[in-house]
Amino acid sequence: MANILFAGTFDAESYWRDESLARLPALRDRENERIVLAMDELLFPLCGSGDALLTRFAMEESHKAYLSQIGFTFMHFNLNGKDAEPNLFKTLAVSEDRDENYAAYRYLSPFSIVPYTHAAAAKYGYKSELPSLEAVKSVNSKIYSTQLSEKLLGETRGKPVYSAEELSVFGLELLEKHGSTLIKDPYGVSGKGNMLIQSKTALERTAAYIRKQEENGRSVAFALEPYLEVERDFSCQFEIMQGGAFRLVSLQKILNRQFAYLGSVSMEKEEQNTLEKNGYFDIMEQAAWSLYRDGYFGPVCIDSMTLRDGTLEPIVEINARQSMGFINHHLDQVLGRNGKKGLLTFRSVGFRERVDYEGWLNELKRQDILYPNQMGNGIVPLSSAALLANAPAPDREATPESGSYYKGRLYMSIVSDDDMERERYLDRLRLIFERKGGKWHS
Repeated sequence: MANILFAGTFDAESYWRDESLARLPALRDRENERIVLAMDELLFPLCGSGDALLTRFAMEESHKAYLSQIGFTFMHFNLNGKDAEPNLFKTLAVSEDRDENYAAYRYLSPFSIVPYTHAAAAKYGYKSELPSLEAVKSVNSKIYSTQLSEKLLGETRGKPVYSAEELSVFGLELLEKHGSTLIKDPYGVSGKGNMLIQSKTALERTAAYIRKQEENGRSVAFALEPYLEVERDFSCQFEIMQGGAFRLVSLQKILNRQFAYLGSVSMEKEEQNTLEKNGYFDIMEQAAWSLYRDGYFGPVCIDSMTLRDGTLEPIVEINARQSMGFINHHLDQVLGRNGKKGLLTFRSVGFRERVDYEGWLNELKRQDILYPNQMGNGIVPLSSAALLANAPAPDREATPESGSYYKGRLYMSIVSDDDMERERYLDRLRLIFERKGGKWHS
């Protein structure tokens, strides 16, 4: 029997969030939502020999062939339907059919636990032991991470608020003391669900927006904390075993911009040693034990940071699921066979005609920027479905409205010897897109 089937949805937070909760102001971007649906292809580095990846959309055959050539071999299945349920596990669970391709695998490894994950596992007889959905929801809340930080460290800069009035009062305290405050949705994600407040007027406007929802029957729950001067962001990936044991996996430095995730790179040993001297790993083990006692086991990524004054903030947010840090760690394990490691990052792009993915890969190779190039470095393209999520099907001729572009997102690992080489690869990649009439978002 085959081993593990990997699958999941990268917008797990939207399934954990109670619809009765008040929301921060936000604009909806349907093209971006479709890209997020396609991000499940990024789970391929987690697959080992005998494993498979199930995605919502098809991956380009040329992309899979390239990945196989550089050491990433996996079986691939896809639901192949843009109109299928956004929640892949719901599609598996409620379908009248039982696909024997999926049933051939012994275990299910989800990116995260969402509704219907347990039902899908039961339907296909997977032997995976999974934490309950309620435990997953609880420990992934930013209110939980705020409270856990206080419990383990004796203090916390943040505070949960449960009404528009509490938001207004505590927010004003933070403004007067720190000059700014950060409002966090309990299940906000990178670039969304966080609001930086830097004036009393902005705070009052936001409190009024929340108060109106409160008057219409919505509950209020946010975490407030001061906006801090950050020297560096990083994360710790570990596993909580079914019996509660702690297993450290990796540490990743994180690139962020305006609360949005930009990339991950594995942390050097010297930096890890400094964290160990400061008792960081002891705190991670204590956090893992707390999560386990609260019903959770499985993969965890804890976001941390060091402030410009040297203060270590070990628990900023808890992601009780797989993460980009886990993905980059597994990428580096394969790249490490050649003594290499990469920077996992992405760029948003736009194009007016569907990208010929195979031709594009060949162009990267001709330009000597496709990994491995003559120096053994280069760019490893990680996404084809996310790049083409909003493009017309290959058998359809369609162009976007005048003056607009199809949105896509190119995930990649950049393997280089230094920052200057990395920037050269990115510049040449940008020029390739722009020469084809595409748009490159820096």
